[in-house]
Amino acid sequence: MDLVVTVTSKGVMDVWRLNGQRVFGSNFCKDEDEGDDEEGHSAPEKGDGGNVRAVAWRRDGQILAIACADGSLSLINSFTGKISHRIFSQNQKPATSPSLQPSVQTQTRRQSSRISPLPTAQATSGRPTVTALCWTTHLVDPSPTTIRSHLNAPNSTLSLDQILNLRADVDRLLPLKADLPRELSAIDVEVSLPRLATLPPTGLTADDDVFSTRSSVDVVFHGGGSNGSAGSGGVDALLVGLSDESGGCMVQLRIFDSFDVGTVDLKGILPPGPAAGRASRVLRIESHPFLSTVFAVIEESPKDEAASSLHLISLDLSFIPQSGRTLPLVAKKVSQLGYLLRYISQVRTQLVAEVKSAFDLPGRFLRNINESLAEGDENADFVFAAHHLAVTGVCSPKLKEWLVDELQDRGIKRWENAVADCLEVARRMTSECLLPAVERSLALLSRLDGLARFGPTSSKLGLDEKNVKRVTETIDALGILSEDLLLDVVAETREFAAFIKWLKWECEVEALEQTSARAEDMRETWTGEGELELVLDYVGGAMKESRLKKYLVEEAKEQEGGLAASFDDDSDLGSYDEFIRCRTSCNKDKSMPTLGELVDRLQRQCEAVFAKIAETFRKSILTSYLQELPHGCVGESLDVRVIPDDADSSLYRLFLISKDRQEKARLRHVVVELQQGAGKGVKHTMRSSSLAIPEMQEVLDAKFVDDEALLVLAETASGAKIYGKEITIDGEGPWEVRHAFQGEEIDGDVKPVRLDVNGRVGRRVVTVLDEGGLGLVVLDLDAEDNARDATDGEDEVMTG
Repeated sequence: MDLVVTVTSKGVMDVWRLNGQRVFGSNFCKDEDEGDDEEGHSAPEKGDGGNVRAVAWRRDGQILAIACADGSLSLINSFTGKISHRIFSQNQKPATSPSLQPSVQTQTRRQSSRISPLPTAQATSGRPTVTALCWTTHLVDPSPTTIRSHLNAPNSTLSLDQILNLRADVDRLLPLKADLPRELSAIDVEVSLPRLATLPPTGLTADDDVFSTRSSVDVVFHGGGSNGSAGSGGVDALLVGLSDESGGCMVQLRIFDSFDVGTVDLKGILPPGPAAGRASRVLRIESHPFLSTVFAVIEESPKDEAASSLHLISLDLSFIPQSGRTLPLVAKKVSQLGYLLRYISQVRTQLVAEVKSAFDLPGRFLRNINESLAEGDENADFVFAAHHLAVTGVCSPKLKEWLVDELQDRGIKRWENAVADCLEVARRMTSECLLPAVERSLALLSRLDGLARFGPTSSKLGLDEKNVKRVTETIDALGILSEDLLLDVVAETREFAAFIKWLKWECEVEALEQTSARAEDMRETWTGEGELELVLDYVGGAMKESRLKKYLVEEAKEQEGGLAASFDDDSDLGSYDEFIRCRTSCNKDKSMPTLGELVDRLQRQCEAVFAKIAETFRKSILTSYLQELPHGCVGESLDVRVIPDDADSSLYRLFLISKDRQEKARLRHVVVELQQGAGKGVKHTMRSSSLAIPEMQEVLDAKFVDDEALLVLAETASGAKIYGKEITIDGEGPWEVRHAFQGEEIDGDVKPVRLDVNGRVGRRVVTVLDEGGLGLVVLDLDAEDNARDATDGEDEVMTG
């Protein structure tokens, strides 16, 4: 997707098309009560939005991640422009389960360390600050080796970008051998289920309205490109670099947009040195689709004025190759189950709010008439008077006065609208939202249950059969309760319709003189005798207390003997049978759980499943310290690219470019060769050089375009220019002027200082930002392929 995101100094985010058309936007303004960050935790780059610390597009452009100063992370779907998920930092939202914000700690070792879980989430003091944000893609099925062999085959015209961007047709692009079990396991039965209905917008927070439009619901639950750039056989990982007030740094890992694997502490693996114990932060994170290893550049800054040092480390996400093709399946199902929990919880919240507000007005009406009737007879009430009127046709004076003076016209219409609308909303949300969501949850759980019981990699995935069984039993109970709720809603709707029809007729009759011909004609032509039974049932039952309240309104009650608060033992197994026994017992109304209690129970049980999976993944992460980068590199302008070797499948090169700390007119060029051995270790060697560019006075910024080219924004005597060259191991090669700005300015009075590049094949563009963040220009890098003669080899300006 060809989109550009901009963020103002006030935190206003806008997404634009390349032609300058605004697509959508959002406001991430900083709260007034939030002070400035502590020293050393300011925005990493000049020009960043006040509350926005980092932005990153997923490789396919369908998800935009925005990190804010408070540590929260918002994932915006570019199809809908809505926040599909908002993730809060540990001190913002207390975790009720280890799965919400799992944190891990690294054993302090020079070379490598195995990740182990941290007992509590309070180990990190203060608010974490986001210093880096990156999406990575990791291929799983077909394996990277298989894809690479096809790409390197003679006469092959495919590229890696084509495979990642056309994931749905990868089996057609690559002549893979037919594998029936693989194809059967990939069948998604959820696509045959009814589509979930939209929910009324709450308007409370931006992420509460993710289910309020048809397009957003389809994107979340029914495909809509949710597989990501890696498709059904790969993993999209979101890595967030964090730093805390104590000077430590860490990386938070999520896969498939919102599944939180945990936090990896990186401070402990750095070597001792002059900057040891000082403030550190993650500057850049990079990987390659063929690798399960992620590389990070960490900057350590001493308290004195000495120059900071840059360190290169690696995080081996071993759970990706170990889990194989089941990892994308499990991660996708677990992520969808998390969205379904949010959906069901929002249905429950809106049902409770609707029921509580709908019966307030009828309650006030009944209290008024009961007080009036009790003046003559303390035992009299509206139920008795209405029952007497329906059976005998005789209306007491006080009831007649109430019917004529208070209910007739506006009063009875307000009563009808309040209750009828509530019953219709309850019917629609139960039949079109709650029950389909429960059915979809059962389909997801059946796949997870099968993998937990029969999957060869269930232990590597962290799927526990008992935990999945507990969730399934609660979902089954929730389905039975939802069906009972729907039956009672339908029954109460019929009764209320008959009651309100009778009440309107009585109001009209009692408003007439008893001896009038009109009153006599109305009594003789009354055709509602067949519905009097429904009227009496409503008056004696639902009118006093709606059937819906026993499902939705939680009364204060003792926890002893209620639902178990913990789900870590075997006491919950068989809870569905216990639910059925309570349902069929005589005192079921007193012992049956409410919808809210079952939803809360379901959330705790699902969090136990999520926590077990995340813990298993975290334990397999291996962090390694590689080496310190040359002191000539400038961290703020650093760009990183991992490029595989064409001949040796075990050789990768990590290219780094930045400004030169000693000479501002030169470009620092670093190459780290990574040789994968038979084991998990990686041998590495580094070479560094300082490159000179003709006519250059100062390097302003430098970025990699793709695996073949890089760009440098430089200031020259004749103005700012963009230079390009091929990527080479030694850094040598001719430089070519790709674009020249007139008078060192983008458009009259703005000076170019920064580059951002999208290297997608066939649509490579570079965005040039000005010094104050007041303007930008988008250049089409591939324009010369079609119009070289017209542009004299320079890039085409698409927007200004």
